[in-house]
Amino acid sequence: MGQEDNKNQVKLRKGDLIKHWLGGYSQETCYNYERLQALGSTQAIIPVIKRLYKTKEERARALKKYMVFFNTEPSFIGTVIPGIAASMEEQAANGVKVTEDDINSLRTGLMGPMAGIGDTVSQGIVYPILAGIACSLALAGNLAGPILFEVCYKVIMLTCGYTMYMVGYKKGKTAILGFLRAGTLNRVTEIFSIVGLMVIGSMAATRVTIMTPIAFTVGEVGINLQKVLDSLLPSMLPLLAVLAVWKLLAKGKSPTYVIAILFIFGVICSLLGILSIPVTH
Repeated sequence: MGQEDNKNQVKLRKGDLIKHWLGGYSQETCYNYERLQALGSTQAIIPVIKRLYKTKEERARALKKYMVFFNTEPSFIGTVIPGIAASMEEQAANGVKVTEDDINSLRTGLMGPMAGIGDTVSQGIVYPILAGIACSLALAGNLAGPILFEVCYKVIMLTCGYTMYMVGYKKGKTAILGFLRAGTLNRVTEIFSIVGLMVIGSMAATRVTIMTPIAFTVGEVGINLQKVLDSLLPSMLPLLAVLAVWKLLAKGKSPTYVIAILFIFGVICSLLGILSIPVTH
């Protein structure tokens, strides 16, 4: 009897899971303001539903539950949600008591936290770090800069996305609870944040090229103000410029406003002989 039950059970294949995972990357292409990623996530799970349900009516009923409001980070960390949904669909198709409300309640409950963590990892850590390295190479005339950015970004995104999807599928909802309880995601986010801050700090010191040409004589001693500042704190002026920009942005000023302020301030200081840029030969 037990062997007969196992024979009748339907299992998702690796190909179904990969199609579902990859389909999730297009769910923002059919974004709409009523249900956001609902249509995209429904389209992505079609391979899973086709494998688990035989009749047209069953497939339609299974797909319809995904046409509810849904919005999360779909590339790096948020892929754990469709992985869990695929696992729950498989259990439901094999007679386990998993209702539509169970699946959608879990998706709705996780989409906010996963969006917060995923956006932090992708837009606040991976993107600025890689962009900083790639821009430095590009400014030095190295063609590998933009290529390196595109390749590394996609590799990291796909690796994280696939890993989180499979963790969600294999361990179900206990996967994300285990991560959250153990603080794993927080530790990973903190590590990447430290690396990101180091890269941004390095960029501020090497790419913000501001100096002062002010020099004067006290008695018989000539004083170069830039050398004095460098002896106190190398790259002090670039640091002050970055902190000023950060302060303006923190006050809610728009990037356009900040750029205009920097432009006007730079022109005035240059005309007065207060600030300049290093001359390279």
